[in-house]
Amino acid sequence: MIKIEERCIKMRLPNGKVVDILPEVIAEISKWTQKESCDCESGGFILGYKHESTGNISLEFVTTPQDEDISSRERFILRDKKHKLIIEKYKEEKSYYMGLWHTHPQVIPNPSVIDIKDWKDTLLKDKTACKYIFFFIAGLEVIRVWVGDIKSKDIIEIYECERIGGIYKKV
Repeated sequence: MIKIEERCIKMRLPNGKVVDILPEVIAEISKWTQKESCDCESGGFILGYKHESTGNISLEFVTTPQDEDISSRERFILRDKKHKLIIEKYKEEKSYYMGLWHTHPQVIPNPSVIDIKDWKDTLLKDKTACKYIFFFIAGLEVIRVWVGDIKSKDIIEIYECERIGGIYKKV
């Protein structure tokens, strides 16, 4: 669970590597949180890349809701083809599909039964530029992050790396 604030977030992956979530990702997702009782769920794809030399991951961009997506207070369905066009554009810059994000109208979001089912279906169908698919749920104050292992199909929540005085400890 990470507090919604614009800074680079480092999280430990199950394989001991690190994922950096760039501030632009947090900033964009925070624009879509369901602050008002009439706000609908929002979501999109997460894009990034795997560092060849270290095996660490950087998540650097998210797509945002598009006109043909389906959205209600408690549901978001990616339907607009523009998301895939954006992914194709970013491939030219060596950034690839890495997962999905969406919002919940809770302070601390919890995945619904529908979320878990969707994540399991995603693990069966999707491939990323690494061994994981990232799943973010943004609540009103925090974003929770899960990773699905493409091989084992296990889904686990991951957490921010330890910091001392605002500086991350060496991993």
